[in-house]
Amino acid sequence: MSGPGPAELGAVPGEVPHLKLPSPAEVFRRRAERFAELARGHAAEDWLLALSRLCAAQGVALTRAPADLPGTALPSSVPLRATEWRLAGSWRAGLGAILAEMRAAPLPDPARAALARLEYVAPSELDSFAGALLRGRPAPVDLAAAPFVAAALQAHFTALASRLTAAAVERSAGGCPVCGSPPVAAVVLGDDRVRYLACSLCASQWHLVRIQCATCRATGGLSYLAIEGDPGGAKAEACGTCRTYLKIFYLEARPGAEPFADDTATLALDLLVAEEGFARGGVNLFLDPGSAG
Repeated sequence: MSGPGPAELGAVPGEVPHLKLPSPAEVFRRRAERFAELARGHAAEDWLLALSRLCAAQGVALTRAPADLPGTALPSSVPLRATEWRLAGSWRAGLGAILAEMRAAPLPDPARAALARLEYVAPSELDSFAGALLRGRPAPVDLAAAPFVAAALQAHFTALASRLTAAAVERSAGGCPVCGSPPVAAVVLGDDRVRYLACSLCASQWHLVRIQCATCRATGGLSYLAIEGDPGGAKAEACGTCRTYLKIFYLEARPGAEPFADDTATLALDLLVAEEGFARGGVNLFLDPGSAG
């Protein structure tokens, strides 16, 4: 997780900022580094290293396909709502940069074939593909190609989010206050134990008080599950009301945790919680790329 950014400037001393907007280059640099760190000795090392390369490619896309907000004023309520946003051609330029970078990466045959297919998809079809992902309707999209498209959308929306000001974005009672997407996971910061939810799409982070379900906001019937014997600071907050869960990473016990990378690398915890009858309340666009909206 990156340190305080422009979104926090001018905050009242001691006040918890309700929103932290991303610094795009830092987001993808840190995410790529964290995937590489987590890959060492992991059972899925090759996969995590490939995702590290994909995040590095997202950083390249930022420099080759800058995303700009429209000239007209944006509404303060969910200003970049993903399910309604009209995509500009720059997102496809970002996808092209990502595909070019990933051609040099060691990938399994299905992923390499997906790269080749994406090279020949018409712009209108790519936009339809992206829209399906953003609305959370994966069929009939190409699931092998979906992570590459999702990566381009992440780069695009993270760049857009960085151009907002936190003061102009209203607090949200649901998903991300910037783009409306679900969180990927939460982080709890140090001694103050302040919790932020991390957006699965635009990398914004918003404050939510602890001991409250991130999905339905229930404050009772919560349980905290972890892999037995794992001291790694990763737990799943499971809600008995809506039967969903969201992972929480405690930075004091898990220094350097990055919500998206650490969520991806802790699938054993997902399996444990699923066995208890809970469904994911968050979204990871590299694991379930059709569920952004």
